[in-house]
Amino acid sequence: MVRYGNRPNWASAALLAVGAPLAGLALVVGQAALTANGPSALADNWAGTALLFVMMMAGYALMVFTQLRYENILVFFGAFLLLFIGVAFIADAVSDQALQERGRTTACTVQKVDRREVTTTDSDGHTTTDVYYDHELACAEPRVRKMTTGSPVAERGGRVQVVYDPLGRLGPRPAGSVGDPGTSLKRGAAMFGGGVLLRVLFELNVPPFRAGLGLGRGWRTRRARRSLRGRRPSP
Repeated sequence: MVRYGNRPNWASAALLAVGAPLAGLALVVGQAALTANGPSALADNWAGTALLFVMMMAGYALMVFTQLRYENILVFFGAFLLLFIGVAFIADAVSDQALQERGRTTACTVQKVDRREVTTTDSDGHTTTDVYYDHELACAEPRVRKMTTGSPVAERGGRVQVVYDPLGRLGPRPAGSVGDPGTSLKRGAAMFGGGVLLRVLFELNVPPFRAGLGLGRGWRTRRARRSLRGRRPSP
């Protein structure tokens, strides 16, 4: 992988285009696997919970920060979306597989639904607001008392079938929301592979995915122009 006219640097190009996404995928999927099937000690204390959180964030950070290299607008946004959605699908496949193997279904009545908003701010000052719905439940299985979803599943007094993990490793969810792990895995692998391919095409300098056609170059050009305008003329 090398840009024409430049000295080959296959190792660094391969590391950034392929190695970094694969390492990020391994960390995120490893976190999902440990959450679903790992030792209970990981979920029962703050140190284990912190370790799992760090694994997930480190995995996504590897993809985010290496993605800044890919200035071509098609590669920057295309690979970003494909990699992140692909990783999410693969991680969901791990959770869905665990619920299919050991999950149980219980009938519940919704006692209360609370809407909750969580706002986060990234390093650039952009804010994102996520909405969650906390359901208080009365279930045939007394251990299932609460369920959090991205949308309300029923009003107060409504009946709902809930899948729960008897080991308590995974949170309860509506029965219909548990997907087929094989389908999720295939979709995730296809999207992830597409994101990696876009990075590789950039490194190979293949039109229209080559460097110099996107975000970074334009930003640097505008910055250079502002810098020149701000200089005082030489006497």
